Amino acid sequence: MSNPRTLKDWFIALRPWSFSTSAIPVIATLAFVCFASHHDIDLGPSASAPDYANGFLSLLMIMLLHGGGNLVSDYYDHVRRVDLPGCPNGVHWISSGVFRPREILVYGLLLLAIGAAVGVLILFRSDIEVLWIGVLAVALPLGYPWLKAHALGDVDILLCFSVLPALGTCFVMTGVYYLPVLFLSLPYGLLTVSILHANNTRDRANDRRAGLLTLPLILGWQASRRLYVAYLVVPYLLVLFVMGFYFGHSATILCLLLVLLTLPVAVRNIRAMMTAETEDKQDIGALDQMSAQLQLVFGLSYSLGFALASFV
Repeated sequence: MSNPRTLKDWFIALRPWSFSTSAIPVIATLAFVCFASHHDIDLGPSASAPDYANGFLSLLMIMLLHGGGNLVSDYYDHVRRVDLPGCPNGVHWISSGVFRPREILVYGLLLLAIGAAVGVLILFRSDIEVLWIGVLAVALPLGYPWLKAHALGDVDILLCFSVLPALGTCFVMTGVYYLPVLFLSLPYGLLTVSILHANNTRDRANDRRAGLLTLPLILGWQASRRLYVAYLVVPYLLVLFVMGFYFGHSATILCLLLVLLTLPVAVRNIRAMMTAETEDKQDIGALDQMSAQLQLVFGLSYSLGFALASFV
């Protein structure tokens, strides 16, 4: 190795710009539980007062698991020759020689182990009943490379960064599985999936060369573009339903109004995808980053709306 690694190198290898996708589900659920407790929404007959410490421990756990999953995925993409020098996704710390492949793998497994240890602490503070979510939270990041290669990456991401953290965070905070929280997680969850879909749509040629079978390769260029638009439009329709019908609480108008402020970002992204003539990097090379920006501002607005509505 030509240059010594710095702390910045170790941090950048985690792809920290992607952490909003794991943080938003927990933050949004924290805000919703706060909203529910202040407005006496019935979460179930055995629901307890919110344990916010467990909520913040869940935030730490999921970010550790996310970082570890990123590293393990990068290792296997390198081993399978998905990420070669000059590939458009910007993951180059192995191919450039900054890190050896085994270092990235060990680094990832270590973070997954620490995240699992935080999960064990949460179990001691809540109930062993939630163990199945913790097991899946570790298994799904490890299985992501295989699932992505078999057109199941979108499902993996929706489970990891929407369904499981929302359901698990609500349980460890309140002691009950409040199933409607799954529906509440879909708006930001679909936007998180749109990041992967934009990435895989851009990387169709590279993934085909590597022998992967991603969803955009099955759908083709035109259908993949339409699916991307659906991933961005449906969350706003779901928020309209949640805010206007499900709760029927005037305070939730705050949530709706704040989310609608992010519409220009969504329109920008839709225009970028639908006006692209090809999937090469000149047309949609930055669309995964633009999608991550939308997921972040949407998720924060959604969460802030519930948090503010707690006190209205």
